[in-house]
Amino acid sequence: MKTVYYFVLLCLLSTTYACTKLKSDHPQANMADEHATDLNSKSILHYADSVDKALSQLAKTTSLVYMLGDLSFYVDKYSNSDQPIVLIEHGYNGLSNNTKKYYFRNDSLILEAVRNELSSDNGTVLKDTRTYLRNNTIFKVENRTAADEAAIKNLPYIDFPLSEANTSDHSYLEKIKTLNQILSGSDKFDMVFENITTFPDSRYIMLKSKLQNSYTASILVREKDALINSLLNNPIDFKDQKLNLKWMVQDQEAVYVPVASQTSAKGLKR
Repeated sequence: MKTVYYFVLLCLLSTTYACTKLKSDHPQANMADEHATDLNSKSILHYADSVDKALSQLAKTTSLVYMLGDLSFYVDKYSNSDQPIVLIEHGYNGLSNNTKKYYFRNDSLILEAVRNELSSDNGTVLKDTRTYLRNNTIFKVENRTAADEAAIKNLPYIDFPLSEANTSDHSYLEKIKTLNQILSGSDKFDMVFENITTFPDSRYIMLKSKLQNSYTASILVREKDALINSLLNNPIDFKDQKLNLKWMVQDQEAVYVPVASQTSAKGLKR
């Protein structure tokens, strides 16, 4: 039951995410706007494949790793000329992993590709789901399920009846809105300094949402700079303050990137 609870919790958090329409102008996009109504699953998959192959050429932005109870999650955004091309949502809690990719083409979400991985005493279950949209309306949903990566790759996708799926475009608008809030650190994801830990073998900057009983985040510190020294020496001065931090995500953990040009932490507050 605990395993099922975690899996359902992860899915529920994902379905509460939200969306503003985003505009994309990827150079490899070969589907003209005037032909948007002619999009089909084959052409959308071809577009998504071209995007995946070009990810290394796109600008990447990564959010903090947020935590709520046992659940942790973060979002990657790949963009071209400041226009989002794909958003990738990562969620995990030790028992399950959930990755969702949202592909955009000229101001429209056209594909959501989901990989759910659930681990239990009985083994691992993988489930892939693809949801296709045209003019912000779902027109096809398909999925496949298997016990391991090799098996699932050899399985065809099976159509899921639209009558049993949530075909509301509003839910996707809400999802993308929340993903953008995660990336920008706004609304309930607006974080302030709580404290800095000093364990013998590790050091973490601890952040909390401005909203009570909400999300938290931590950033692993491997190298010290002026800001870290100030936080260690005078943490009370930064309590409940918003800090200008840089980080990267490695192995599902935010890692602090030192600001070499700063000589004082005062200039690092926002």
